[in-house]
Parts: sequence; structure tokens; C-alpha cells
Amino acid sequence: MNDKSQPAKATTAKGTHKGHEMPESVAEGGMADAERDILAELDKALGEHIALLLRWNRKLLFAESSPQPDHEEDDHDCDFGAWYALNRHNRLIDQPAMHALATTHQQLHASAKRLLSAHEIDGEVDPSEFDMLALRAESFFAQLRRLERAFRTARSDVDPLTGTYNRQTMMGDLNSERERALRTNTPTAIALVDLDHFKSINDTYGHQAGDVVLQSVAGILQSHVRPFDKVYRYGGEEFLICLPNADMKQCARVLERLRRVIEASPVAVSDEAVLPITASIGAAPMTKSRTVEQIIEKADKALYAAKEGGRNRVRVWRNPDTKPTSEKHAK
Repeated sequence: MNDKSQPAKATTAKGTHKGHEMPESVAEGGMADAERDILAELDKALGEHIALLLRWNRKLLFAESSPQPDHEEDDHDCDFGAWYALNRHNRLIDQPAMHALATTHQQLHASAKRLLSAHEIDGEVDPSEFDMLALRAESFFAQLRRLERAFRTARSDVDPLTGTYNRQTMMGDLNSERERALRTNTPTAIALVDLDHFKSINDTYGHQAGDVVLQSVAGILQSHVRPFDKVYRYGGEEFLICLPNADMKQCARVLERLRRVIEASPVAVSDEAVLPITASIGAAPMTKSRTVEQIIEKADKALYAAKEGGRNRVRVWRNPDTKPTSEKHAK
């Protein structure tokens, strides 16, 4: 990083290695400088850990023919941990998404250490530990990417925890989408996705576990909607999806696919706990006679019907004079 606003602060944080400079503190002279520095560090962390994964896998696949020279990096050499320890109280970094990334980073290295240590003893690879390493790496890279998107966004329109668009941005986008849909006579829908029994996750495993679940589900929503759909953090454990160019039949198919993927994607919130996650989803069409607020209200009524019907299902609002009808039900 190139911090021109002030000298780097001294630190006693561990995690640096021979041949590497001490990680620098995030610039505090201006928001743009600080965001640039954070992006540079996130990009560096991504490259470092891709290289580490390759090194770890090579050690598991090929026996070392000779001892490693003293000047070479060890198996867990990276600067991200020291950088985070130095900067964790910076106002841009002291947020749940960055804390969650740091936790996942620690878990990734801990999993690699266990796997490599056991392999050095008996030459065997523990399949469950290898799978855990892969899950930690996937989670770490996904969280990195979401944070990069958040800091690259010109406006403050991204929810820092999940990487989805936030509620402040949502209303302007939805009003614009409604005007476009009416002008072009194109069917468009709004859906609300609510995680089932989310309060019990926070109560049983803690809010950090709840954050991990929200991040996982947000990743599923963003990667499994259509390219032109938009996902917003509506509040708490609830997400809103805008589905342009989709009648209610198409909307139901997209939402049912999302529901199935969420159900089939349990979330590891610790080394001991992997939680099954389900979601209830309600949707409503954009119409000329309703405002965006009224359309969201109809989607919310459909969501309530999904909850009342047993959760883990999709309901769509078809007609204002009839009750919402069920599209697909959980098995």
C-alpha cells in the first residue's frame, strides 16, 4: 500500500515473515485513500491465499524430496492477519463483514495446519478435514469478493455484511424499474425471501454464526438469480429480489430454484456445527394500480402465507381479490 497521508503506525502484530515488510495501517487522511488501501490489501490477500492453497495441495500430493531451505516461506505465511490486527479499529474495517472475514481467515489456516500436521505424521489425508479446508477457502474467497464489491461501489449502496444492495438504494431502483415496466408493458415481479427460524440460530450459536448464515444465503441469491435480477438486504434476515421481464410463472420457477439451492446448502458456522437452512419466499407482480410500497406489501402477504403454510416454500400473489396461491411445496 502507498499511504501518503501519514506514516505507517508501528505494530507488534504477529504474522509477518522474513523478506516481507511490516503491513501498513490504513490511510486516515481521506476516505478515498482508505478505501484504495483496503482494496489493495484485499486483492493482495486473495493472491496470497490462492498461492497458499496451491502450496498446501502440493504438499498433500507430493512428498518433499528434501528439507525446505531456511529462507523459504513456511506453510502459513501471509500478511493479512497482521494487517487486520493493525487496522481492525479503523472505522471502515470495524464492521461485521470484515470481522467475519478475519474469523474465516483464522479458521482456514487452522484447518490447513491440522490437515498438514496429520499428513506429516502418517502420510494420510483426512477426507473430512480436506473437505473442511475446501469449504473454508470457498467462504474466504467469497467474502473477499463481496467486500471488494462493497468498497469499489461509488455510492454507499452495498450492505457491508452481505454484499447485496442495501435498503436505501432499493426504493429508488424499484421505482425506476416500475416506471420502465409500465412504459414497456413488461411483466416484472418483487419477491421477499425470509430465512426460517433465524432467531433460533442467533440465540443458540450467537450473532456471528447468524452473520455467516446471512452471508452464505446472500451468496446463493446473488449467484443463482438471473444476470439482470437485483438482490437487496431488506432488513434482518430478509432479502428482496427484483425480477424484471418475468411474469409470475417465470418468477415462481426462479424462486423455487433459489429455495431448493438454499435447502441443499447447509452452512458450517463452526468446526462442530453445520446448520440446515431453509427459506420462505413470497412474490407479487408490479402493476399500474399499485405503488412500489403496495407491491412490497402484497409480496409480504404472500410470504406470510408461505410461513403459515409450513415454511420452506414459495407463494406468489396472483390476484388482489383472492388469497395467494402456492407454487411449490417442500417435500
